Amino acid sequence: MQLRYLHLFFLSFFLLYGSVSCAEISQYFDSDGNSLSAGSKGRPDSLSSDVKRYSIPDGIELLRDIRYEFYPVFGKTFSEIVRSAEENNPADLKNKERLPSRSDWTLGWSYKIHYSEEVDEESNTVRVSAEIYDITITYDFTITLPTLIDDTALNPAEKNLWKNYFLRLVEYEHDHAKIIRDKDAQEELQKEFSSLNHEVFIFSADIDIEKTAGKIIQKETEKIGREWAKNLKKRSAEYDKATDYGFAFQKRDSFFSQKEK
Repeated sequence: MQLRYLHLFFLSFFLLYGSVSCAEISQYFDSDGNSLSAGSKGRPDSLSSDVKRYSIPDGIELLRDIRYEFYPVFGKTFSEIVRSAEENNPADLKNKERLPSRSDWTLGWSYKIHYSEEVDEESNTVRVSAEIYDITITYDFTITLPTLIDDTALNPAEKNLWKNYFLRLVEYEHDHAKIIRDKDAQEELQKEFSSLNHEVFIFSADIDIEKTAGKIIQKETEKIGREWAKNLKKRSAEYDKATDYGFAFQKRDSFFSQKEK
């Protein structure tokens, strides 16, 4: 999923020489706020083609901008299926939790920088304004769910129980995606970028302007990204606590309504 903004801010530099432009800069972060290289992350641009190979209850809609992975469960009754999910679900190695569903995500952005210069003949310096523009925010979201290998032994009532169980897991994990991709959080990010306005730097004449100025901007936006990811993870953990990891799913509406107040 990509959300595009046209958002400008200016950093003032006093330079003895230089008029440069910078190529597109990309930065990515995991859910702990650690920086990632571009090659270490996937990009699920559409609904995983693997989904069609698995048994998903009729009427369940998955999102096209999320990757779904599945682990097998077995059972001739609903209780056997739930027990199989409890036994076969993949453990979260970070938190050492075993839950019937799981979300994993990374986020990032790309932006471009344009430098314009203004010569100060009196001080023999060049004032360079750096304009950050064409910001694109990206989210990579993967949800792991159980899939029933064979439902032919289930009677209609058991099939309906399985469908409702699966639907609750899907909605629970989709809520995580909603929290991570929250529009209010994106607006807070814009404010963080705006807070970089009006910083002043003095460089010596032999400085590589493009490299040095670019590193300064990247360092500041990387710091913002680390904190942003950590705050989103904290918000997601608050949701888990409020809904008892989805087992008290009736509390989800009150969780989101508190945010809207």
